[in-house]
Amino acid sequence: MIGLILGFVVGFASSIPVGPINLAVMMKGLSNKTGQGLMIGTGSGFMDIVYCGAAMFGISSLMTNPHLVQILQIATFLIFLFFGIKTTFFKIAEAKLKRSEDSPGFKRYFILGVLLYLSNPSFLAYWITVAGIIHGYHILVSSTYNNSFFALGTGIGTTTWFFILLELVERQKMKLDKPIIQRITRVFGVILLTISLVMGYKLIS
Repeated sequence: MIGLILGFVVGFASSIPVGPINLAVMMKGLSNKTGQGLMIGTGSGFMDIVYCGAAMFGISSLMTNPHLVQILQIATFLIFLFFGIKTTFFKIAEAKLKRSEDSPGFKRYFILGVLLYLSNPSFLAYWITVAGIIHGYHILVSSTYNNSFFALGTGIGTTTWFFILLELVERQKMKLDKPIIQRITRVFGVILLTISLVMGYKLIS
């Protein structure tokens, strides 16, 4: 169980820095679509388990196909460009909570979380580094049991962070009026658009 607890702490802490996935989850929270945001975060947590597990068991070399990485990067660039333009330049729809629209079973948002994660090859390098530290300093005894529970813990920690993030957005949103929420959403749109342009530049260069 030590591996599970340690993995939870590492996964939780690793997810806190602001990045594209955090921004996507926060935008869903501001739009009263917390279920969709949680599914994006869960998709990211699932990939933490996969990547961390691969690194801990030493099979990460199987997941570094450059052609696959490039395809995922192009797909993510297009997704960010679309949402960035839509949120920045077009009318923002009023946030209305609909059960059918906010259902946690919306699988496409889980897949979106997976896709956003896969588009960043640095995540694999990060988990390889973490696995090297864990094994190199003998923080955990290398075994199937410990490796599996550590990887599982990272996914649980990541998902927990996104749940807390959505709760924080929900609480702060109650203190904000509609124009302020729309301005914040516009800012997130500009950030996503900027990220997409940087990604596009890197893809071209």
